[in-house]
Amino acid sequence: MKGKKKNYKSKLQKNNASQAQISEGNGKITLEELRNCEGFANVSDTEGLELIDSLYKLSLIAFNYKAKQ
Repeated sequence: MKGKKKNYKSKLQKNNASQAQISEGNGKITLEELRNCEGFANVSDTEGLELIDSLYKLSLIAFNYKAKQ
């Protein structure tokens, strides 16, 4: 008997799934894409760029950690 597959996508992933694109070939989202995410519509350019850089670094840490397992 097969169980139902659960969809573990977050609300953010569901809302922005069609918008997800790699920007400028560097793997980071753009300020526009960040501002399209719930709760980030009013971030300044400086704050947005810092958030994008931090998210990118976090994704590299998570990727490298998982790759070692």
